[in-house]
Amino acid sequence: MWGSSATKLNAPQPWRVMRCGITTSVTSEGQHMQAWEALGPDATVVVVGGGHAGAAVVSQLRSQGFAGQLVLISAENGLPYHRPPLSKKALLEGADMASMSLRPESWYVSNRVTRYASTTVTGIDRAARRVHLQSASAPEVMAYDALILATGAAPRPWTDPVTGGDALGLADGVHVLRDAEDAQALRAALLASGHLVIVGGGYIGLEVAATARALGCAVCIVEQAPRILQRVAPQATSQLLRQLHQSHGVQLFEGAQVVALQREGQKISSVRIQTAEGELRDLQADLLLAGIGAVPRDDLAKACGLEVGNGIVVNAQGQTQDPAIWAVGDVARHRDQSIRIESVGNANHQAALVAAALMARPEPLPFVPWFWSDQYGGRLQIAGLWTTADRWVERQEGAQGRSIWSYQGTRLVAVDAWQAPLAYVLGKKWLETGQYPPAEWLAHQDQNLKDWVPQAPSVVSP
Repeated sequence: MWGSSATKLNAPQPWRVMRCGITTSVTSEGQHMQAWEALGPDATVVVVGGGHAGAAVVSQLRSQGFAGQLVLISAENGLPYHRPPLSKKALLEGADMASMSLRPESWYVSNRVTRYASTTVTGIDRAARRVHLQSASAPEVMAYDALILATGAAPRPWTDPVTGGDALGLADGVHVLRDAEDAQALRAALLASGHLVIVGGGYIGLEVAATARALGCAVCIVEQAPRILQRVAPQATSQLLRQLHQSHGVQLFEGAQVVALQREGQKISSVRIQTAEGELRDLQADLLLAGIGAVPRDDLAKACGLEVGNGIVVNAQGQTQDPAIWAVGDVARHRDQSIRIESVGNANHQAALVAAALMARPEPLPFVPWFWSDQYGGRLQIAGLWTTADRWVERQEGAQGRSIWSYQGTRLVAVDAWQAPLAYVLGKKWLETGQYPPAEWLAHQDQNLKDWVPQAPSVVSP
């Protein structure tokens, strides 16, 4: 047995036929393709990562008939849990881990899933197909027939704007939000503070802002981009949520950046920003949340020679260039896409794809990305990806609802629906079927969405 002190990671090996029914070939373009026979009852699958994607893939493997040994390794303590409540209910009411758990302990027992919590994977030996572990309860070395990396993403580092050094810690009043421990620390700080500055105007920042206002905190959001949600939503959605937050007393500074933290001792007393107009302003603050996005936890993959680049690079089935290693969730990036999709829906879909490939079953139906965000008692639901759009249609939906339809030429690519569940449901269905009304039809506010039916000539996606 290899001890942790003797761990040696191997360089990538040439393509070869491996056990468990993997047949490997390389196309003329250099793309790797592997055809699997279903994993048998003697095979071992090791899943690294106890977040939503890791929990989803063990569930999918069992539901798709895998009868072999199934191991789930998590660096966190406790059961895999829902992450979306961390910026909302867990901050407002406290994190109830029992209700947040994806499944009870009894499910893992009855489905013969061996769990190792508080366990760190220190290295991957690809040639021997082993992972090296550091834990009080797990073995030092574990063999696998298939390894699935579901290591997720970490908060993007934020540095002191003056020194350029490492980000300040929790004791200094600077927080991030990615896991339950972060949420518990942030909640305690919010209850003890009166003024919160949020650096970053993405969904996490906006959701925390709404929750902090409910807890009675004064809130300022500082976004370096020209508008909030610039990377993830069309301008009309940004405008809608800007007005929503301003109506609840949140101050927003777009096109601004933090230039200094003022302190009394080690504690923050104010945050100095430079506004879009070049003005220097001091924002009162005793607490700062850095919500500037996430970076994939791909260090393990990089260290063992797997291809990485804004995540672990995978093919359409979630497979890396090593035919025995797969990746799912926030850490995975399809080689033909420049972005990673960080969402519960994508984690579920990728888990189903990998399980189907490992069990030699048909792939699930094509996936339309979907997202949601709850703020101030309202819900924004999104289907599709808007980034290629070049025209938009806005509609009023009932007394308080709005929908924003994103088109690339004549092709519908996304819908954003605020307090408009019918628009979301129909829009998602239209995106899935590739049949949808033209933008000109939607532009007529008197048209009832339920009245549209595909007719010749209808718009059909290529």
